[in-house]
Amino acid sequence: MRAVLALLVVWPILGVSVARGQTDYYARLGVTFATRLVTDNIVEDIETKQSLAPTLALGAALPISPSYLAGLEATLTTSGYHSSEAAEDTDLGTLRTGSIVLGLEGPIRSHVVWRAGAGLIRYWPAEDTGIFLRGGTTRFLAGVGVDYRPKVMTNWDLMVSLRYDFHRFTTDELDVRGFTGTQGVQRISASIGLARARR
Repeated sequence: MRAVLALLVVWPILGVSVARGQTDYYARLGVTFATRLVTDNIVEDIETKQSLAPTLALGAALPISPSYLAGLEATLTTSGYHSSEAAEDTDLGTLRTGSIVLGLEGPIRSHVVWRAGAGLIRYWPAEDTGIFLRGGTTRFLAGVGVDYRPKVMTNWDLMVSLRYDFHRFTTDELDVRGFTGTQGVQRISASIGLARARR
């Protein structure tokens, strides 16, 4: 919330006229791959990991200079997750994540832009069991990405996106069980959608 308020203060200071026609917004669908959430070694390696997750991303941005934009991107994923021990998998149910990232973007070349940002990710298990026995968790998130945006219609661009982000994972239940550290989780997503054509 503070970051959003800061943007509202910075835009007028930079003297940028935020006209309706300058607003950039988009929607994409894709998939997200994530590395393991938890790993432990008692007698054998035990891992908890998410499956490949269908992903919805929505975003909006406003210009802060002739070449750069700042905005928010929200992402929702849903997938199964499972534990693996001694080559045996155990289904743990459904796990959803929601993230919101405040970011900047700028041009690389024609139709290609870079993105970088930071925000929060929230884990929502379908049931409070296992490592989520005491509920979900919210963690700090940082990431980068690239978008390819060729024009496909007068008012719309095709948007093909790759994203990478990183956060540290733990839950209250893991803390109670004596897992004092956190697990680094990396996510890579690929998605495609439509974005409002830039003028």
